[in-house]
Amino acid sequence: MSQATRAILLTLAAGLLYTLGYALAKILAGALHPVQITFLRSLLVLLGAAVWLARSADPAGEVRRLAMPPRAKDQRLAAAMLIFSSTLAVLGYSLVPVTEASALGFTAPIILVLLGALVLRERVTPRRWIALALGFAGMLVVVRPGGELFNWAAAVPVSAALTYALYQVLTRRIRGVATEWDATLQGALAGVVLLGPAMPWLWRSAGAADLALAVLYAAVQTLALLCIAGAVRRAEVSVIAPWHYSRIVFALGFDALLFARLPGLWALAGCGLIAAGGLVLAWPRLR
Repeated sequence: MSQATRAILLTLAAGLLYTLGYALAKILAGALHPVQITFLRSLLVLLGAAVWLARSADPAGEVRRLAMPPRAKDQRLAAAMLIFSSTLAVLGYSLVPVTEASALGFTAPIILVLLGALVLRERVTPRRWIALALGFAGMLVVVRPGGELFNWAAAVPVSAALTYALYQVLTRRIRGVATEWDATLQGALAGVVLLGPAMPWLWRSAGAADLALAVLYAAVQTLALLCIAGAVRRAEVSVIAPWHYSRIVFALGFDALLFARLPGLWALAGCGLIAAGGLVLAWPRLR
């Protein structure tokens, strides 16, 4: 299996896990503040890492690596982008339905390819642009510009998409010195440090069921982060960008399963365009 194929499979796994995670966050947002949800996820990841570090061969060395990572400025900037993106995404999913929030988030692959070309100097082939255009057209069909969704709330998922694209570009830039675990742990540390000071004002009491759901959300999101960090280490961001559109299919499924919200014909037509974009990218004879 080639590195590019592994990156695509990891991107698909991340899409499934991210969508499930944000669907769980949408449920959690009924009881907890969106910032509190991201803070809890970060704190739970750090607590889990502490247990793992205690059993490692060199606990002191692992703690030093967490506190003083290689290229610390770049790693911490990437971690900050991750926390901003996660917080905005949780807020966005709390304001609009899962399918529409995911569709608005699909501005990220377009931004990702542009940043890959401008910042990382990656070559974007015509086939990748065609795949991205089909995916973007599918997103527009799902959302339908001019509809009731296009209000101030729509800017939140788009902002989350922008910061998520920046996170992926920054993660790829430090791929030579930071592993998937480095990126995940630095993100958790940034979440506790950046969001912790706001907790006295934003904290809401959580019941046992809410805490259990928060643990599940943290586990799902952490697996998603590991998958996407592994993907951007194995392939150019413009290669994996169109495969982010698979999340719209997962979003339609979770909307139906968790919120009893069935997709209409427009949503299905948009998914068809998104799938076509993926096929254009994957079809061997088009290489």
